[in-house]
Amino acid sequence: MRPLAQAVMITPIGKVAVINSVDKVKKIDVHAESIPYQIAQPNSLTKLICQQLEAYFNGKLTKFDLPVQLDGTDFQFKVWSQLNHIPYGEALTYGELANQVSTSARAIGGACRHNPIPIVIPCHRVIAANGIGGYSGQWRLGVKVDVKRWLLQHEKKNKQINE
Repeated sequence: MRPLAQAVMITPIGKVAVINSVDKVKKIDVHAESIPYQIAQPNSLTKLICQQLEAYFNGKLTKFDLPVQLDGTDFQFKVWSQLNHIPYGEALTYGELANQVSTSARAIGGACRHNPIPIVIPCHRVIAANGIGGYSGQWRLGVKVDVKRWLLQHEKKNKQINE
């Protein structure tokens, strides 16, 4: 059976699936290209999520204001909360973020990999000390890392335009 999404958007990074309840964002799949989602009934929150994502991709939104439902460990919640403090157009290394929450860079990578709401919770703003690092568990060059690279360049460019 095909997974359900309330919307699948065409974006500069490819298809993005939006999964939400009546009142909370549950998941954003930034790698929805290869998954044939079945579209469930969208609601007013679905429209708001899509509007904010569209504004983000158009360089007009730098911080999301959406109600989210996160399922994870206390540690993951702690990391995901810190990700929201990384300013738009900037990045921290896994090690720098690890120092902020008293853990290891590898543990930060694991929490980022399990982030169910990428872009909204900006795990793409965490990079390796010697390069871009991985995205969604992929360390080699490829589609997922290209998405991370695009998001970082998009934010950097729009931050410079708006300064």
